[in-house]
Amino acid sequence: MRPAHWFLPYDLYERHQVVAQMIAWRGEEVRRVLDVGGRVGLLSRFAACPVVSVNVDGSGDVQYGGDCLPFAPASFDVVTAIDTLEHLPRERRLGFVQDCLRVARRAVILAAPFGSPGHAESEARLNALHTQLIGRPHPYLSEHIAYGLPDWDEVQMLIARSGAAESRLLFAGDYRREARLFDSALRGRRASRMRDRALALWSHVRGRALFNRLDLVQNPLPHTNRFYLELLNSCVTSSPAEPASSVAT
Repeated sequence: MRPAHWFLPYDLYERHQVVAQMIAWRGEEVRRVLDVGGRVGLLSRFAACPVVSVNVDGSGDVQYGGDCLPFAPASFDVVTAIDTLEHLPRERRLGFVQDCLRVARRAVILAAPFGSPGHAESEARLNALHTQLIGRPHPYLSEHIAYGLPDWDEVQMLIARSGAAESRLLFAGDYRREARLFDSALRGRRASRMRDRALALWSHVRGRALFNRLDLVQNPLPHTNRFYLELLNSCVTSSPAEPASSVAT
């Protein structure tokens, strides 16, 4: 792990570090990356090649309407979408993945929260807590709940129907840890006692990347937080398989 990443929130660090590592598995053939749904300069902090970000909200290098990516076929070596899929209605997700593959010359890398009954229940509870304490639903959690997190069956459908020649699927994180951090941060904002504020601050510090181990596994665990899916275009020969735990930290 680079010192510059030590004090990033673990969840932000994990998803960008893993995606950057998966880009690196493609080797020197990757010279240009498109990050769909990303912000200016964020993935670039982790990846070793130039990254262009495109977003619907104006926070990327390029803004677009969210329907069809405004790029010609095979414009980029790799296309990434980090925590974007779950903000699309289910009926739009396959088309989105296929459009990413259209723009990618070699591979598409998707990262998203992994759907399970426990994960969905946890996010519903946190959204209710946010509404209670802040006075309004959380915008991201509300979309997760409305559209549903991609679960095992949906991920397998995306693999089968995307048109990709090969795929690799990995998992990481624990949604219970992220829920505890979210809960603590919310309650800390409303805490009046010094002790409660101190506990919230301690939780904030413990949530930094430096204090959390990053492990990738090949099968989902009961409390898995996120999946990482690599889809290869038909012209690409798969690189040698990387060990499931081989993430540079």
